[in-house]
Amino acid sequence: MRIFTFSLFLFLGINAFSQNLKDSINWLSIEDVGDKFAEVQKPVMFYFYKQNCDSCREQEKTTFSNPEVANYINILFYPVKIDAETKDSLMFFDGKYYHNSKETGKTHDLVNKLAEGDTFPSIVLFSRQASGRAFNGYKDRDEIFRMLIYYADNVDTSTPFDDWYKYHKKGYPAGQSQIMTRLKIKWKTLEEHKEANKTTPKKTLINFYNYNKVSCTLMRTQTYNQIDIANYLNDKFYSVNIDVFSQDTLEIMGIKYINENKSYKYHQLPIAALEGKMNFPAFIILDENGKVLSKYQEYMTPEKLEKVIHYYGEDFHKKEDFTTFMKKFKSKLNTN
Repeated sequence: MRIFTFSLFLFLGINAFSQNLKDSINWLSIEDVGDKFAEVQKPVMFYFYKQNCDSCREQEKTTFSNPEVANYINILFYPVKIDAETKDSLMFFDGKYYHNSKETGKTHDLVNKLAEGDTFPSIVLFSRQASGRAFNGYKDRDEIFRMLIYYADNVDTSTPFDDWYKYHKKGYPAGQSQIMTRLKIKWKTLEEHKEANKTTPKKTLINFYNYNKVSCTLMRTQTYNQIDIANYLNDKFYSVNIDVFSQDTLEIMGIKYINENKSYKYHQLPIAALEGKMNFPAFIILDENGKVLSKYQEYMTPEKLEKVIHYYGEDFHKKEDFTTFMKKFKSKLNTN
């Protein structure tokens, strides 16, 4: 699949044709999206269709008419719908006009630029950083969520799509909302951690869990739960899981934190630990004395997390930088 990276763009003079089918997406004009994106950066979803395309009709009749899918798109994306065979001239962000030229057949030149091949429907998704990718062909509820969550949860900033797809498919197989998984990590409360660390000091991994983020759940059920990762953390670390919306009073290093129940709803502890940058998934690693060694705010596959926990778990951070360590690290994961 082709990947695009470019700046914020504007299209002018578009009067895209509409198919007769009504779906549940609140489609926006491109002019509106340009204005909205300038104010609030949300991912953008372009949907390219053709009038006489059975798969396009099915896409709108089933997937886009599914309330679960439609609500997710309407809330978290700027959705735009364009007839791939429109005769209108479209002006791209650099001021260049694209046309429906005879040399390229019936498909508009701009659609040919963004969508890969001549397969429709075609969905092109762009991140908050205006980096995008084309996904061609009909997508059902399960498939489209793998694509949408990747951009809505900012997973695209840290993980290749194919790696995300692999673990999302394991955690959310077709037809199921989520695999019910027995957690292999011995998660502790802060109080349990405090008592355990008195007698047997270890490094600590504190995971800040945001149940509104699918990527956070996927890390709990797939990344942390990978057997080699879980065994290593149980051996070398104390693992603490904290609900970022917790209503409990939490104490760490002699300081008590509460949830002030302000508009953002986050507990004081994750706010303090993450320095107010509430991007998830997120975890921090502490040494045996409670000193913060590192902070991570990104989705990680087991392959990526393995390097991080071995780097700190075996004190390589005291000897060399992480880049040097990664060059010679040999994975021990059994990913079968």
